[in-house]
Amino acid sequence: MLRNEARGYIGPAMTRLAGKYELVRPLGQGGMAEVFEAILHGDAGFRRRVAVKRMAADRVGDERLQRMFVDEARLASRLHHPNLVAVIDFGIADGVAFQVLELVDGFDVARLASWGVGVNRPMPEAVALGIAAHVAHALHAAHTATGDDGAPLNIVHRDVSPQNVLVSRGGDVKLADFGIALWEQRTEKTLGATARGKPTYMAPEQAMRSAIDGRADVFSLGCTLHALLTGHSPLQDENALVDLLSGLELEPASTLPAPIRELLGRAIRRDRQARFPTAEAFALDCERVLKALAPADFELRRALREWTKAVVPPDLALPLTPMPSTAATPGRRRWVWPAVFATVSLSAGGFLLATREPKAVPVAVVPAEPVVTPTPPAPVEPTPAPVAVVEAPKPKRPAVVVAQPETRGVLAIGGERFLKGEVLVDGRSVGFAPRQLELPSGTHQVEIVLVDGSRVGPRALTIGPQHTESSPQRWVE
Repeated sequence: MLRNEARGYIGPAMTRLAGKYELVRPLGQGGMAEVFEAILHGDAGFRRRVAVKRMAADRVGDERLQRMFVDEARLASRLHHPNLVAVIDFGIADGVAFQVLELVDGFDVARLASWGVGVNRPMPEAVALGIAAHVAHALHAAHTATGDDGAPLNIVHRDVSPQNVLVSRGGDVKLADFGIALWEQRTEKTLGATARGKPTYMAPEQAMRSAIDGRADVFSLGCTLHALLTGHSPLQDENALVDLLSGLELEPASTLPAPIRELLGRAIRRDRQARFPTAEAFALDCERVLKALAPADFELRRALREWTKAVVPPDLALPLTPMPSTAATPGRRRWVWPAVFATVSLSAGGFLLATREPKAVPVAVVPAEPVVTPTPPAPVEPTPAPVAVVEAPKPKRPAVVVAQPETRGVLAIGGERFLKGEVLVDGRSVGFAPRQLELPSGTHQVEIVLVDGSRVGPRALTIGPQHTESSPQRWVE
């Protein structure tokens, strides 16, 4: 990357993927991938700004992450909705998989809401309801998507949160990041030692790693809407999830209007049967409450543009960087880098750091070599007779032991007696009951520290690959 200090502009690195995607500048890096702003070059001078997401250099050799990355692209290619970040292309360059995504010039709503509080301009209730309705419609499209054979794909996003909801400067709302989504045709299963997703936005059945469906996303979206309105998820308290699993319901903030409290109360119910049956039903109820609370002339895109413009810090107020041009000359205006998002949630804060200008590398000029008449070779002296050398015996190489792949199994801890009890596996705390864990195959020492401080166990429990998520090893009392 080259930086022109006069303009604050990082020019093209002349790095191209698949011969047509020119990487312009990095946007950030997540757990398994890095994202760049890029330019798609087509025929007849056609150019389009896109985001290129590719496997991070230090993760290229991880076959499991590679399969997850490909799964994400396969899934996203099947989803088409105006409130979903679109996938444009997928490919492999130099052995590294990459995705080409719609480039969203804007910010995630977590950051926008935080900025709004900082300047005493919290997100308006109508704006938050409108965002939630748009995301719910996008989720419904994902939940009802079907494969080529018409069979449902049973997609669950599993990571709905303010960080994965993007708002463009023009007022468009986009749901991003299906990286850990559950779906019928996923080749790489994402079962792990902990439930996937953000704990403060996670449905109780997802936290328990039980079977889930689209109503888990409805719960997460309800927590997201609550966070946009109040600054925090109803699950923010570390004991809230344990209380929820024990039978207590989450209570929306008392400062919210009654219609919104009623809406949220249904979305975040402990029993999924008591929630909205579909994301679409949640969307329609958001729109109903919005209509009752907002002015008659309310229009979400306009309201979003006005509110976003008021809360975005001045140094990020400019839109996307100018399209690089080979004929460009240094200008007088300094461009500032905004936060530009693709379909991943990046932990680096969403902002961009310009790279330093690399030192110029001189080009070596090789002069033409003069023609030299070859000289005759020197006479070769006779070679002395070889001396016999007795080699010492070579040490034997140690036998190579090929490590066998680790197998794993699932353990479920539950029951009324263990409720809220701390679970210790091999002396290490892994959370509170009830819960479900994936553990390496073998015998483990499991102990439960009850609420009153008394202990049950340790008990030796043997886990094997035959213990699956649907048929786990159980310890229930």
